[in-house]
Amino acid sequence: MSDNIVKFYGSNAADNPDAVLEQAVGCYESLIIIGYDKDGRLDPRASTNIKQDDILWLIESFKSKMMSGDYYAEAES
Repeated sequence: MSDNIVKFYGSNAADNPDAVLEQAVGCYESLIIIGYDKDGRLDPRASTNIKQDDILWLIESFKSKMMSGDYYAEAES
């Protein structure tokens, strides 16, 4: 019997923020998270190994890709 347990995520797993975070565990060396907490307040967080100017660069890069439709195409496939 195998000790490897694989968690199944349904097709709408991205609708659940906890599932998104679970799937990201172990994938990044540094990161930022921007979201709303359960009270509806903006709650940004970042790992301590990333500089403020790099955080801004990540946000602007994401914004540029989002505005050009890059992420929309990935979501459809």
